[in-house]
Amino acid sequence: MSSEPNHHKLLLRQLRRLGVVDPSRAPSAAEWAGLLAVVSRTYTSGEEDRALLERSLEVSSSEMEALYEDLRRASEGRVAVERDRLRSIVEALSDGLCVLDEAGAALGLNHAGAAMLGTSAESLIGAPALERFRLRREGRGEVIAAALAMAQVAAGEAIAFDDSLLLREGRPPLPVSCTLTPLRERGAVVGAVFLFHDMSEVRRSEEELRRLNDALLTARDRALDANRAKSAFLANMSHELRTPLNAILGYSEMVDEEAEELGLPTLREDNRRIHVSAIHLLQVISDVLDVSKIEAGKMTLDRELFAVQELVDEVAMIALPLVERRGNSLTIVRDPRVDRMNSDRMKLKQALFNLLSNAAKFTREGSIRLVIGFEAAPAGARYRFAVFDSGIGVAPDRLGALFEAFTQADAGISRDYGGTGLGLTITREFCRMMGGEIGVESRVGEGSCFWLDLPAIAPAG
Repeated sequence: MSSEPNHHKLLLRQLRRLGVVDPSRAPSAAEWAGLLAVVSRTYTSGEEDRALLERSLEVSSSEMEALYEDLRRASEGRVAVERDRLRSIVEALSDGLCVLDEAGAALGLNHAGAAMLGTSAESLIGAPALERFRLRREGRGEVIAAALAMAQVAAGEAIAFDDSLLLREGRPPLPVSCTLTPLRERGAVVGAVFLFHDMSEVRRSEEELRRLNDALLTARDRALDANRAKSAFLANMSHELRTPLNAILGYSEMVDEEAEELGLPTLREDNRRIHVSAIHLLQVISDVLDVSKIEAGKMTLDRELFAVQELVDEVAMIALPLVERRGNSLTIVRDPRVDRMNSDRMKLKQALFNLLSNAAKFTREGSIRLVIGFEAAPAGARYRFAVFDSGIGVAPDRLGALFEAFTQADAGISRDYGGTGLGLTITREFCRMMGGEIGVESRVGEGSCFWLDLPAIAPAG
């Protein structure tokens, strides 16, 4: 035996605790008895510890089983609550909802769906639900087969069939809008959710709207035909209406000359009223006839080359008596570059006169300015004719209606100042024919500015 036996360190430590310092020496009888007593006690203590551990494990196992049972019951309760809540939501839907498996067989159907299908949910379970539908996408006439629809869903695609029909035995087909959506479980498509909505009311509303629209179109066409017939009639009556009035004007001038020679001032005053009234009536008829010719498409553009300054001087000479009648002054400001225009001379003359006469009508003891501007634009030279006045002005909410036929700023304007409300309408149409536009800026109590923006060369036709 070697002097240092090969014993494990842990064994040596335990022997020292038992009083055996030198394991190579045989113990005495007393030491051996003590050693056996200690080992016996160790076994006894181990048995007790094992029994205690077994009892602890038995208690822990029971507690774990009880805890597991509590968790299972709680989980099943929550699942049941969620299932009932989901079922209530599905049953509350007014649309039909059907759950399909991968082959398209019905797994479940809500109450609304059963009512639309005319069957019970139980009788549909396992049946191919899509076979009862004619699936069509909106705007497409072809019917999509149920197998093809399910194949698309299996590929993860959601499909809408907005123009479908539900076929019902013994009853007319029901128009429906359908949606087929993939049903996934852990990322894999395991079926589909089929939602279908009754479109009967929508289709009836659409049909009613179509009928109303057709009726409105018919009424509009009749109104347009009647308006064109009226405009054509008035345009053709231009000569018949103007000729008698021109005769009245001519004879009134002759009567005025004879009354002046005979020294009859009373007769001249009465004749002057006839003459003024005839001129006013001729202007009103001319405006109505011009509007009618425009509406009938019989107004044409007569282009000619003319000097702008000469035209402006002529208009100013005609408008000056109207301006001065109410104590107003007239000023003309011209850009030195203003030269000639190739446009409709008579229409521009009438348009400028309409603006100046309007300014004179609604301004009293104020000022009126006609400003002619020039712009050398890349697309061609343009002229801007702006008429400023210090008159009554126009409210902002009435500006948009000024250019409508038979419209004035308000009812009081027509009563206090007269007029037909056609001058600005005619002016706007003349501007459009000459390739330009008209606009207005105004403030109540401060005055207005009406402007015409016209190309130096009017478009052909």
